[in-house]
Amino acid sequence: MGRTKNVFVGIAVILMLVAAGLIISYNNPKAKYEIYQDHRELFAAVKDETELLMTSLDNRSDIGNTFIYSNNGNAVGHQFLDGANADLQDKVGQIIAVSEDKLNFLRYSRQDGKSLLRFVFDWEGENGNTYHIVYCDSQDLVEKAYNEEPANYKLDQLADGWYGIEIK
Repeated sequence: MGRTKNVFVGIAVILMLVAAGLIISYNNPKAKYEIYQDHRELFAAVKDETELLMTSLDNRSDIGNTFIYSNNGNAVGHQFLDGANADLQDKVGQIIAVSEDKLNFLRYSRQDGKSLLRFVFDWEGENGNTYHIVYCDSQDLVEKAYNEEPANYKLDQLADGWYGIEIK
């Protein structure tokens, strides 16, 4: 009887450790950024298409936040900025698909002549904290933009000019 009890206790401990590991990895922001690591070329292509679009629409040195793509839960569904061509819409659609429909917004702004492109995932925090994948030539500009937000964040550098931002 003691041996059987030890086996069941051992199995219960192993199951609890596995469950804890799954929970930790599920909410691990590094795991969220795997979408960028696995699809870097796609994110870069969206960045390039977006910069071309914004250059053609407005030549001012500074542009406030412009929503290139929005899925804010309305019955209308996915909405793109007027002028977003089929290639850009297709590439954003691919990111939506590989993110399992977690991409909520694609926002563009330009400050001091530098582009800031934000891919905003899981806006409602249904799967953990909201996270952003951001492109900008200047980490200082990224930090400045997020310091102006009314939320705490954690910044991780993903690649040259690319950042992961977890909103807490």
